[in-house]
Amino acid sequence: MLEKLRAFADIGRTQGITATASIVIVGALTSTVRVEWYHIVYFTILSCFAHMALNTRIALGDIELDAHTYVPSRNPVSSGILSKKEAIYFVYGGTIACVILTLPLFFYYDHVSALMPLLCFIPSYGWLLWYGWKGKKYLVSYDFSFSVSYAFFVLFGVFAVKGIPTIHTWIFIGVVIFAATAFAQWENGLKDVDADRRVGVKSLAVLTDVKNNEKLHFTHPYFVYGCLLKAGFVLFCFIAFLYYNNIYYLLFLLLYGIPTQAFIMYRFLIKKKPIDHRKTILLDVTFSGILAYSVIIGKTGIIPFLLLIFYLIIGYLIGSAFQYGCEFKFSRFSRSQ
Repeated sequence: MLEKLRAFADIGRTQGITATASIVIVGALTSTVRVEWYHIVYFTILSCFAHMALNTRIALGDIELDAHTYVPSRNPVSSGILSKKEAIYFVYGGTIACVILTLPLFFYYDHVSALMPLLCFIPSYGWLLWYGWKGKKYLVSYDFSFSVSYAFFVLFGVFAVKGIPTIHTWIFIGVVIFAATAFAQWENGLKDVDADRRVGVKSLAVLTDVKNNEKLHFTHPYFVYGCLLKAGFVLFCFIAFLYYNNIYYLLFLLLYGIPTQAFIMYRFLIKKKPIDHRKTILLDVTFSGILAYSVIIGKTGIIPFLLLIFYLIIGYLIGSAFQYGCEFKFSRFSRSQ
């Protein structure tokens, strides 16, 4: 029984639940209304079901792909711990739970106002269902499906608390598009490029002839593309500075923001093994997460920002504690696979 539960935690990637929830929470924080504790609870519960169901759907579509990766055991269906039928039922159950959790908005709002959060949640959820089903096979879809989905999820957070978007919302959406989604796919596309190529995935890494275990170089089009994504991320952080006009935030960007992003890109130049890419991805999540969420400080102050980082850390520790086979765990750094 415990093995099954840990398998569902692995396939649903429970370590990232609070990261997903933080997207919608920050969306709410950037709106025109005050965010209450029960909003946080609601977003966390909804994100738990959405995050795990969608990651399971994606994993089902990756069964063939995972067989070609350096860690095929990361997929519990491939390793036989879960059956495909069990995983499919899990996706159905999670999707139904999301429907049940969003329907009360019709009682919380008048019917017309309830359409706004629902019109944002449906494409946010549906776009990643598409990604897990067929999206990886189409050009651009692989690299930008998460960007589209998470942008809508930010807006869902705004409208779910009866707010309207502000300049802070659009700045954060820009950060999400470049940092939390497009660059995350850049990293994954690099790490799994040989497996992607074998199963017909149309990622930009495949199209630019990247190969596993070969270092990138400064002039490689895929590295240049990654630098442009990082530059877009940092640009939106500087837009936040221009709007807030706070010298301490500028120093933070100059002394922390730019150096950490440059360090991540440097590691992708000197490292070539997928396991080293995995380590760099985890470092990037940590460094870039702090930088990404810092753009709300001018709107909320520093306390909500610090609480958000604490929320992410605790969520990661709890989620990863349930897992065993997931590749993205700091505790796996010392392993050889």
